Amino acid sequence: MLFSTRRLLTETLHPLVRGAAVDLISLRGGPADAEALLPVLLADPAANGDLIDPIARHGDAAMVRRLYDRFVEGERLVEGADPLLLWAFGWAGLEEARTMLFHYACEPNWDAAPAAVDGLVHLPSDGMEADVRAAVETCVGRMLFAEYLPALAGWIGDAALLDRFLVDDGRTELPSTDCLAGVILGVGLLGASGRQRLHDLFWADHYPMIWGDQPGATGRAMRMTGLGVADLAAELRTRIAASDEAPPFWWFVLVRAMAEHQVATYDAPPTWRFLPPPEKPLDLHHALFGPNDAWDEGLAHHARERLQGEGDWLSHEIHQLRCPVQDLIWRDQLLAELDSYSASTTTAVP
Repeated sequence: MLFSTRRLLTETLHPLVRGAAVDLISLRGGPADAEALLPVLLADPAANGDLIDPIARHGDAAMVRRLYDRFVEGERLVEGADPLLLWAFGWAGLEEARTMLFHYACEPNWDAAPAAVDGLVHLPSDGMEADVRAAVETCVGRMLFAEYLPALAGWIGDAALLDRFLVDDGRTELPSTDCLAGVILGVGLLGASGRQRLHDLFWADHYPMIWGDQPGATGRAMRMTGLGVADLAAELRTRIAASDEAPPFWWFVLVRAMAEHQVATYDAPPTWRFLPPPEKPLDLHHALFGPNDAWDEGLAHHARERLQGEGDWLSHEIHQLRCPVQDLIWRDQLLAELDSYSASTTTAVP
């Protein structure tokens, strides 16, 4: 059991310290931590909803089923139940929750719907394809809908249905900023076959991907499709080398925004069990600042040299990522060092 878990059981922690402790347990805890925290959550769910995440990640299906029995009646969450439970039921593989999760996924609710979708994609879609397709089709051509619902088109592997959201013919209404997040998640759930679709979205002017829920959805989709910040940076360099004209500043904004997202979420426990690992910090550093870290290799230099008016602030914004990326490189090295001590029977931590 982690020391952080013992502190949660025995102390009243400042909210910021508690949040850090819970995050650490989610990231590096184990079954003993989940077993110790489950009674705490059951005893006072209103005060301990933040424990759902580490319990679901490190507990077994039987533990999560106890949460299901406690917080579900008539295939609906009981009054006051934390919507994150919907994600936990799917993460744990509780197939009896499929119908309930689909119900919440179709509701225009900012808390329950995303959690329901994130849970549902962990379960098999067998037998639900027609219902999913019918529900998602009601969103096509609309600007507002249950935000994450289109992601389920990717869950059932219906690429053609997702493509209907991506048509820019001047007549079809395009999804709103946050609603597009569900479409992007669906593209990600297509896996490798969604890579070209995601690539094309990056370089389409009408899909900027840096507002609302889009960066988070795009970050997940990038990992699922294998499209990395290194790929985006390489293409940006190719594009600006192909013409002497000033490139759209938006290209630099997009690459920087997705690199920033990668940095911010690098250590975050994944929302999906099957999410591939993120790019390594050193690879991000190479993408942004060049393989040899020379000034004229970095995207900051290219922004300053090639952009009129926007170059200075974009150069500064890109350069601001240098320290956070370096911090991740050093942190990875430190954790590897500490883990080597904990795995050794002969070496003590100095």
